[in-house]
Amino acid sequence: MNKNKSTESMSDHNKIVEGAELNGNLQSPGDIRVDGKVKGNLTVGGKLVVGPTGYVEGNIVAKEVSISGQVVGQLNVKGLSSLHKTARIQAELTTEKLAIEPGAQFTGTCQMGSSKAMNQSQPQDQQARTGTQTSASVS
Repeated sequence: MNKNKSTESMSDHNKIVEGAELNGNLQSPGDIRVDGKVKGNLTVGGKLVVGPTGYVEGNIVAKEVSISGQVVGQLNVKGLSSLHKTARIQAELTTEKLAIEPGAQFTGTCQMGSSKAMNQSQPQDQQARTGTQTSASVS
């Protein structure tokens, strides 16, 4: 029996397995797990998981992220960003909530708060002048 796309579960996962490489942009209404290598922008309607062997270089927009691998770029996360002890992040991160395990490496900027508060925040060049952005390196 063929499965109709409209009846497929939103909890279906997309996987980029270890050893696989993707060059280009990827959009998904559900969750994505990356254990391989992605060079391009990811737009994820659900949760993005970057496994310990995963590598993502590009802009990410997601509802939630859980990172154990390496990410380079910009992240815009509507909910929780979890950086696990094996994570290596070089990014501009905008998120509602942030959890960093000891051992995780984060280099870049982070802006935290509710989506509503972030939308009402000052323009980025004014933030830089007033010092409302945070730079951090965690190891």
